[in-house]
Amino acid sequence: MSNDIRSRLYHQPDSRHPGHPIMAPGLAPIPIWLIVLCSVWIFWAGVAFNGGLSASYFSAENYGPYSAPEQRERNSPVANGDLEKPSITEVGKASFLQNCSGCHQADGLGVLGAYPPLARSPYINGGTRRLVMIVLKGLQGTVTLEGREFNGTMPAWEKALTDQKIAAILTYVRQNFGNDAAPVTIEQIATARKEFSSRTEPWVEADLLAVPADAELPRGPVANPRRASSDAAVGR
Repeated sequence: MSNDIRSRLYHQPDSRHPGHPIMAPGLAPIPIWLIVLCSVWIFWAGVAFNGGLSASYFSAENYGPYSAPEQRERNSPVANGDLEKPSITEVGKASFLQNCSGCHQADGLGVLGAYPPLARSPYINGGTRRLVMIVLKGLQGTVTLEGREFNGTMPAWEKALTDQKIAAILTYVRQNFGNDAAPVTIEQIATARKEFSSRTEPWVEADLLAVPADAELPRGPVANPRRASSDAAVGR
């Protein structure tokens, strides 16, 4: 649009008030109230899109030296050990649900004919030796428990889970589902892992029956049931 045309559109003389230009038809100025309304709407939409207005909008945390998410996480109270770490029961439960509940079920009742129940099982409430043997190396073939046969295959977990995770899972199982047995220590898992390191085949029921039901692995320090180590929490 040329300057001459623009001048004629925006600066036509007002015959009623000589010397005062008027806007050309169709080019009336935008009302102030409409500008204010649009501004309020844009602000509201931005707040709603970001999850609502909260004190965090004005928090120095979001504008300080640790504004990046990874920096805030690195300097958070949890990362620095200022907050309570997960209990060994919480670590054990989470690991059990992730790795074991698919077969033994979240309630520990197992699957009839395939996977034996963990609830009130003599293998769970007995000595730790047979129990850790099964978890580390796996179990195959038919197993009879309280007159019922189960023929599911138990995989070996020695390569998939750390000593800390196995100890946490077994401690959780031995203290839940109606069971009442002592915690399993990391040292017991480490001892069994070393003792059975040369074995490459899963156990069968005859192997388990050859071990006394109350046989225990050497016990190291028992993990505090109210707090788990940071290693167990992260699986190191």
